[in-house]
Amino acid sequence: MKNLLQLFTYLIILTSTAFSQWIPVDSIRVQDTSGVPLLLNQSITTRGVVTTFREFGGVLVYFQSRTAGLVGYDTAICNRVKRGDSIEVTGVVTQYSGLTELTPVTSVTILDTGKIVTPVIATTTQIKNNGEVYEGMLVKIVNVTAVHNFSGADVTTWSVSGSGTNYRLIAGNDSCDIRIYATTNIANQPIHAFPFNLTAECSQFKFSAPFFGGYQLLPRSLDDFTGVTGVINVSNAVPDVYSLHQNYPNPFNPVTKIKFEILSNISGQTSDVKLIVFDALGKEVKTLVNEKLSAGSYEAEFNGSRLSSGVYFYRLEAGNFVETKKMILLQ
Repeated sequence: MKNLLQLFTYLIILTSTAFSQWIPVDSIRVQDTSGVPLLLNQSITTRGVVTTFREFGGVLVYFQSRTAGLVGYDTAICNRVKRGDSIEVTGVVTQYSGLTELTPVTSVTILDTGKIVTPVIATTTQIKNNGEVYEGMLVKIVNVTAVHNFSGADVTTWSVSGSGTNYRLIAGNDSCDIRIYATTNIANQPIHAFPFNLTAECSQFKFSAPFFGGYQLLPRSLDDFTGVTGVINVSNAVPDVYSLHQNYPNPFNPVTKIKFEILSNISGQTSDVKLIVFDALGKEVKTLVNEKLSAGSYEAEFNGSRLSSGVYFYRLEAGNFVETKKMILLQ
């Protein structure tokens, strides 16, 4: 029965491919019971937003839709695109150690630029036990409390040998694997002070079928590690209006604080809140807040120690409220 269902699904995908110019990433990720893509060895065209920029060498590119991710493995794509590019790509569906890839890539078209991909919040348990759902996507692990080597000992530095080194990431009551590539600026650097939040690509490396398991997180740069205390609730009193305050101090070097007030949404529940910092050209340099917040007053801290002196902007989005203010970094 399962084989008939897989055959039926495969025929649907092939039919949709024949009558459309491109198919969704989700369809490419459909697998059989051994974890092998049903479209293996088929040439397809799909679309997504790029979330890497040569952090993992000059061949690997991660891109995704809202609900699924994929990897392009070819210099033809790596040399053409950068983070935030919305692309249409044609290539052959392959699999390497469980990871679904397009290789070779025969065509890349940049449809738009500057797109922002919000990472999916996941737990270490979800990555370890059900990582197939997140494979190829940008994910976020919150409140990481320790990093261990495979002997179970605490480590304080991302020591890397060869092409990369794996560690165990501890968050909550469980752990998952994290791999630090030698080509990133994370290699051989001190580990961020605990606790921290981590944004990373969800990847896979498993030698044999069935290809379920072997999931690992791939952080792209030091900027993917952020302190948990980035936003503090300074008051639970319900404000009268949404508001975004001027940062203080301003000008600053290198740390400043940004205060804002949030109302309950129309049903009295928490609101989706984003607080993002941009440079003078409109490029996103840091997401300070991206979560649901209840009504109250909050304070976020921004550290510009790795940025150049100049004018920056910060924007608050909450419900229908959007406001932007300017700040000046003097190094």
